[in-house]
Amino acid sequence: MKIVTAIADPDKEKYITSLLFSQGCNIVFRALSVINLKKFISNQTEPLIILYTKRFLTNPELQEFIKLSVKHRYVEVNLQNFSASKLLSEISTLEQSQKSYDIERISRVAAVLGTPGSPGVSTVANFLALYVSGEVIAASHHNLRPKSNTKVLNSSPDTLTEDIKSSQAAKIIVDAGSTLNLTSAFSDRRLNSRWLRYVVGSCSTLFYVVKSDDFGIEYLTTFLTDFDNLINPPKIVFILNQQKFDRPSQEIQSKFRNLLNEPRKFFLPYTNCLSQDFSLKSSIISPWRANSYRKQIAKIGSQAL
Repeated sequence: MKIVTAIADPDKEKYITSLLFSQGCNIVFRALSVINLKKFISNQTEPLIILYTKRFLTNPELQEFIKLSVKHRYVEVNLQNFSASKLLSEISTLEQSQKSYDIERISRVAAVLGTPGSPGVSTVANFLALYVSGEVIAASHHNLRPKSNTKVLNSSPDTLTEDIKSSQAAKIIVDAGSTLNLTSAFSDRRLNSRWLRYVVGSCSTLFYVVKSDDFGIEYLTTFLTDFDNLINPPKIVFILNQQKFDRPSQEIQSKFRNLLNEPRKFFLPYTNCLSQDFSLKSSIISPWRANSYRKQIAKIGSQAL
């Protein structure tokens, strides 16, 4: 939930907002006066948590605000006996009680996620969307991503559900970023964690991209242990990316196979010519048979989407 501060003491207000920011809370407004606060709240459609002090809001004013909208929650901050843990606990309780459970799994949505430092997450998302003639949704808070021949929509955790529902594309591929522990991310309030929570909750298929090296295998082991703890997870497909054919790479491939009972696992070969655009118009040779990378993308798209 979004948080508004209405605290009379500026020094205390600065300390409290810094505390909340450090915990990943989303502070959308810092009121300077009662009139200022009333004007802001009157224009809000989403529920808010308002942190206030009695010096800022008297009891009659508080009752007037409550009548103005019953969807908002008011938390009194006692500056004389302030407890950071108590305040965070109250906010957490309110967020849990107000949590929206309207995240629904949508069959036409797939997401591409990867291990930390894994290359190719955005590239795989681009090529899969190109293969199924779909659309890519990427996080607006992520770094620059490679260009795509398909439509790319930048979204955020707050707008992702609406963006998916309003999209006319037959297939949507979400560029989800990277993570090791989904369960830890789901309990975090920070922006990227909220993004992952909505993405994994919405997609019907989750592609997890692993770099073909020892670190990638270690990351995959950690991810698998954590993934087993998820309740009602999406269907998952594992991709070993940048696979080479020398002896060390063959050993990595063997470890990858041994870790996974999941039959849906694929291998993408190492290549340095992915940036070249190609047309999907009919030709004697299908563009999806132009090289081994595109052949594997076509195989993944046809079998997993």
